[in-house]
Amino acid sequence: MSIRTIILKSMVCNIEFFKDKILASRPSSASALRPSSASALRPSSASALRPSSASASRPSLFPRPLLESEDSDLTSSSVDQMNDAVTRRIFSKLDNLKTLLEKVKKNQEDMKEEIKTIKEEVAILSHDQAYIDAVIIKSAQDLLEKKIYPNYDEFKESAEFFLRESDNEFFSTLGSKWEPYFEKKIRKALSKRLRSLRGTLCARVKTAIFENFSNMLPPISNVAKASEIAAWKKKLAVSNCFCKLFEKIEDDENDTYITKIIKNVWPKKKNIPNLQIAWAISISEIFLNPKNEVIKMSEEIIQPALARNLVSKFHITPDF
Repeated sequence: MSIRTIILKSMVCNIEFFKDKILASRPSSASALRPSSASALRPSSASALRPSSASASRPSLFPRPLLESEDSDLTSSSVDQMNDAVTRRIFSKLDNLKTLLEKVKKNQEDMKEEIKTIKEEVAILSHDQAYIDAVIIKSAQDLLEKKIYPNYDEFKESAEFFLRESDNEFFSTLGSKWEPYFEKKIRKALSKRLRSLRGTLCARVKTAIFENFSNMLPPISNVAKASEIAAWKKKLAVSNCFCKLFEKIEDDENDTYITKIIKNVWPKKKNIPNLQIAWAISISEIFLNPKNEVIKMSEEIIQPALARNLVSKFHITPDF
């Protein structure tokens, strides 16, 4: 709590204290102006105040003077009225001051929140882009191994994990701004990076297919026209290669064509994730299958084959 806030709270409390003091210090009208002794209000004798018989019968030229007790009652009432009026004015001013102080206090709190928000925005905008780039690279590689085709939540969870790992303090400052920050600064770049990694890996699978079938498989350009692709798929050599995918390679007792393709794609990698193995198998099958006219891969084309191969093809690749 800031010193200004403490002072404002103290002033508000003091106002209430002053009001209580004023009420406590006001004398009652009866005791403030009442004489101390009853005898002071009584005349010394009955005859002193009794008019003579002659004067009593004549009308007085001057108004009768007020008795001391009557004058005291009038004075007491006037003082009470004056005290009430003064007290009301004081209380009104104190209440106005209290309201003003409370407004100042609220404005100060609002300003503190605004300053905090501005500081957070500045911290977010000025955060080192190199950290974000590193998060994107790590996250994309992780998703390629574990998801390949992640959904929105999986993108976000992966990015959050690596951002926390990279700079947890910065992530904590984001708070509720994490999702819009992810959407603005990370999602598109991460999706693009993952798409690039998939494209590179898919090209390596196709290259490995041609390398392992060697002279048995005629070439085809990746940008070939639909008519050229259809003609290529109808060639007997393509059908033969498709049928040999899961057969043993001649002069090689250990590998089938598909296991050799997978080893060529990841020559130095051990414990290749099952998802990536199934993905490579799916690409090889689709690419060589004479019953379709597809050589370019997309998520919509691969997903059905990928789901099938995740269940049924792992017995073919025990070495991975």
